[in-house]
Amino acid sequence: MLKYWLERYDRSSLVAFGLLVAVGGLVGYRFSDLIDTSGGMDWLLAGTWVVMAALLSWDVDPRRDLLLLAVGFGGGFVIEWWGTNTGLWSYFTWQRPPPWILPAWPIAALSIERLRKLLDRLLFSARAPSAAALRIAYFGVILAFDLALLNFIWPSMHKSASWVVSALVLAVSLKSPVPRRDLLLFAAGSLLGIFLEYWGTSRQCWTYYNAQVPPPAAVFAHGFASVAFARAYDLCERVLGFIPALRPAEPQA
Repeated sequence: MLKYWLERYDRSSLVAFGLLVAVGGLVGYRFSDLIDTSGGMDWLLAGTWVVMAALLSWDVDPRRDLLLLAVGFGGGFVIEWWGTNTGLWSYFTWQRPPPWILPAWPIAALSIERLRKLLDRLLFSARAPSAAALRIAYFGVILAFDLALLNFIWPSMHKSASWVVSALVLAVSLKSPVPRRDLLLFAAGSLLGIFLEYWGTSRQCWTYYNAQVPPPAAVFAHGFASVAFARAYDLCERVLGFIPALRPAEPQA
């Protein structure tokens, strides 16, 4: 496993790490007035970003990663716009949504995809369950999540934005899955979501309407968002495949 991890770092990893530092530095500089420098080191935040930086710099593929970054940014904007404008959560700056939170979504999308690959290697390198078993597990997990999410967002269902988002959630849920990939994405996104949501709510960077630290539905929503991003990525790949200049190069015989 260690060899599998290390051999996928290369020069592209330095570029990816440099871009992450540049984006983080730009956001920190532009919104420096929002950073509380009076306290000590926030080890939870630092540890989370170190892990995400290590994941982001691993197994870099520019074409794949740029597309996933775009999908993550667009999807993250929709999620943040919906949540802040329906009152499901709010940020301490009261922006709807705050621009400084948006870069976190594409970075998390890439980190979760990398983590999904590692989980696949760890759990299924010897033997994987059958496709039928994985499909049953997928629909069971997604059904449970959908019910929990519906209960969580119910106070906002009088707003049209929540009906639109609910329709999108249903469409993603019922779409024929790639069971192994989607289950692992849900698990990886939820795992990262635990740390992101606990940090944000415990530091009151953002607050949910029910004041939980954090709400379980919000944690697992990161897993579902990762599945939704994968669906959008697949759709973009199919669309781009119709544009000759953007098709992947065919391997040479």
